[in-house]
Amino acid sequence: MRIAALVGLTLAVASAGAAGDAGLRVQEMYVRSSAKAPPASERRRFDFLVFYADGVAYRGDASLLGAGPAALQLDDESVRKGHLGSYQVLGDEIRISWPANKTEVMRRRGERLSGAAGTRWQRLPKVNALQLQGTYVIAAGTAEPVWINFGSDGTFWDQGVIRHAANLQRLERGVPAPQGGGGTYLLDDYTLTLSYAGGPAARMFFCILPGEKNLTQPKRLVVSTYLFELKQ
Repeated sequence: MRIAALVGLTLAVASAGAAGDAGLRVQEMYVRSSAKAPPASERRRFDFLVFYADGVAYRGDASLLGAGPAALQLDDESVRKGHLGSYQVLGDEIRISWPANKTEVMRRRGERLSGAAGTRWQRLPKVNALQLQGTYVIAAGTAEPVWINFGSDGTFWDQGVIRHAANLQRLERGVPAPQGGGGTYLLDDYTLTLSYAGGPAARMFFCILPGEKNLTQPKRLVVSTYLFELKQ
């Protein structure tokens, strides 16, 4: 990955509408390495670093990536103020310009990045057109069961994923979000699209965490802002 010239943050924000129309594409995506996991009773939070193909950089959790990284709202003030920047790749270094004239230099070491104050980031595996297999259960405690079963033929069945994990009450054209059901799924650019039989589609952020040896049946994955674990 090599970018010929630095894309200024002002330019990125000024052309937000055009970028949104064209559709953002992810070049690389990383998750911040955590020294230790939180207690089992607490929900785990993930920090992500996204490098887009047009020179835009995003840093933050998945809450602002609701419908997937490609649907990031560049003209949203909350995104622009503290999460949006621009980057340039120079050999093994990535130079990022953040708001308030802050510059951060990261160094690439294989699948990892090292940044300021000893921060470490691990590259997320690509998921484009991946066919999963297995049943995944939400790791956080919920009042009702929340799970999803992926079939290697591109079909799924779920319970509560849309309403509880993705926190969607309505889908396209104002259709009420289903409590559960089945249909077909598609993975592209860290986005999971669930197309329910006879209904509209729902899109949400999706990633497989680093270190998985079997990408078709990983032990852990993230749907929207929640960690899901493979049911053994």
